[in-house]
Amino acid sequence: MNDIYQQGTIYQSDNRKTIYLTPEEPLVYDTNKWAYKIMPTIDSWKLDIAYQQYMHEQQSSSHLAFTFPENENLDQQWLDEINALGFELGIMELYAIEPCDINRSKYNDIEVVIVNDMTLEDYIAIYRKFAEPYGVAYANESIQLIRNQFDTENRLRIIAYKDNTPVGILDLIVGETTVEIDGFGVLTQFQRQGIGAVMQSFVAEIANDKTIILIADGEDSAKNMYIKQGYIFISYCYQVLKEHI
Repeated sequence: MNDIYQQGTIYQSDNRKTIYLTPEEPLVYDTNKWAYKIMPTIDSWKLDIAYQQYMHEQQSSSHLAFTFPENENLDQQWLDEINALGFELGIMELYAIEPCDINRSKYNDIEVVIVNDMTLEDYIAIYRKFAEPYGVAYANESIQLIRNQFDTENRLRIIAYKDNTPVGILDLIVGETTVEIDGFGVLTQFQRQGIGAVMQSFVAEIANDKTIILIADGEDSAKNMYIKQGYIFISYCYQVLKEHI
């Protein structure tokens, strides 16, 4: 999990937790959260909830979010408390694969390219379809950030076209030894047409000899696609979210 890129501003970090607080994007859950390094007690977590709520209210963040340490299980007492306090429980799973283990796929009607100034609006049009279910305000905020940071951000944005129609996007964060896939999605009406496989092949070409990693939602059906492609499960961590505080 330490190889996964974490966006957002670190407000405070100590041996117990890291606090991410990003006023310029208050509606983004992942950039406004607490990430525990060691497992808290339930009582200390409740104190942290109160402090986080105060901090988030000061910058108009309308959620509470915490991630727990890697490979730490939650017992029934924790599950009961999480439910009683109105939090949603999720699990993030880390997967990895070597580029040489990805089957190369190519279709004449599918083109995959790195997004540039000429194709940015195509990328944003698809991104909006994935973002708006989380709220129009969130979608607009994150799209403005994409536009503002496009020339300076430390990621490659990828777009796939089928018969010249934009149909899929993903982001790549290239590190020293890893290439991380983030925000991978194909429009619903174009799924199961080989587009995801061609995009994965494109990533393998870019990765060269760097390990490809990604985080999958434990409940996400896309996880099955990764497993079929040969990705290996590495580890997990739990996260909790409470919206509309």
